[in-house]
Amino acid sequence: MNPRNRVFAVMTASFVLLGMPMAAMGVAWPTAAADLGRTLADLGLITFAYGAGYTVSTLASGELTRRFSTGPLLVAASLAAAASLVVLATSSAWTPFLAAAFTVGLAGGLLDAGVNAYVAVHRGARAMGIIHTGFGVGATLGPLLVTVLISLGWSWRVAFGVLAAAEIVLAIAFVVTVSGIEANPQDSGSRPSVGSNGIVLALSLAVFFLYAGIAAGTGAWSYSLLTEGRGINTGVAGVAVAAYWGGVTAGRVALGVFGNRIEPNRVLTLSALGTVASLGLLWIAPTPWLGIVGLVASGLSHGFVFPLEVLLTPQRFGAGFTPWAVGYEIAAANVGVAVLSGAIGLLVGAMGIGIVAPALFGLALLLWVAIEMLRMQSMQRRVAAS
Repeated sequence: MNPRNRVFAVMTASFVLLGMPMAAMGVAWPTAAADLGRTLADLGLITFAYGAGYTVSTLASGELTRRFSTGPLLVAASLAAAASLVVLATSSAWTPFLAAAFTVGLAGGLLDAGVNAYVAVHRGARAMGIIHTGFGVGATLGPLLVTVLISLGWSWRVAFGVLAAAEIVLAIAFVVTVSGIEANPQDSGSRPSVGSNGIVLALSLAVFFLYAGIAAGTGAWSYSLLTEGRGINTGVAGVAVAAYWGGVTAGRVALGVFGNRIEPNRVLTLSALGTVASLGLLWIAPTPWLGIVGLVASGLSHGFVFPLEVLLTPQRFGAGFTPWAVGYEIAAANVGVAVLSGAIGLLVGAMGIGIVAPALFGLALLLWVAIEMLRMQSMQRRVAAS
């Protein structure tokens, strides 16, 4: 395997690991909360801390990449993630546990922005689909890892210890392959301007904000909704959450295979409408099993949104501003994770676990509106430019 392909293989593996911690936390939290003396609603604080850390690092990633280059930052991010996961696996106190969630987010944001920018510049559409498939694989494996360990009588803490060990292996892999990581054009020079595309950028950030809040909120809260609110046993609920993330993965596999043959805006519209319909089913399903169908279908529906929106970024803003725009988009996504998942936690604390499904349905409606407004505004800008 040539050095360029080795780099891409390690980056894909890094996205598998990127998808695992918070997906695992959603299943681990009911047990972890009891161990830590916390409430179910405190999962919202964990997702808020994680999203806040992610946002800080993605906003800073462009400048950090210009100063230190992509390879060393990816090594540092992997080591920071490993150290933070060790704290999650061993801490019995709430404050260091919450701080570790923040630093896992910091590390994840650096890795996410760095890899996305690299792939957008050096690899292209199908590769973008592949790395985001890797994230979906990780988000599928995370809940399964916790479910299997708990069913075997092991502690939820073992799962985070396993993830810490995997991050150390990843850091070593990045060290070995770092010489094959090409420099990005944005690693030097001045920061470009968004110019007259301010409205398009604002709508793009709104889409990422809403999408990420829906994806993370569904993944984090659906297990508790199914077990506490619908009376489904823990093993089935854990598999259902894994299947939800499997649906996300299936959408990204399809993009990796057919990415050059689809019309992105049309697929985005269908994805948004599918998300509205499936989360509506999760809310109003007359039986728990139909609710699970809605849950899994929502993952399949919205799995296309994030990578397709990233792929459309150069068309909307031009190549020069794309690295900065992608950083802002990822930051907006993680504000969405922090704010919207945290808001759902507050609603759960005030109104009970049953509020999760209608809250997600309402967010899905807003996502559809934002995607359509962004499509129309982008089209108007292209027509005006021509």
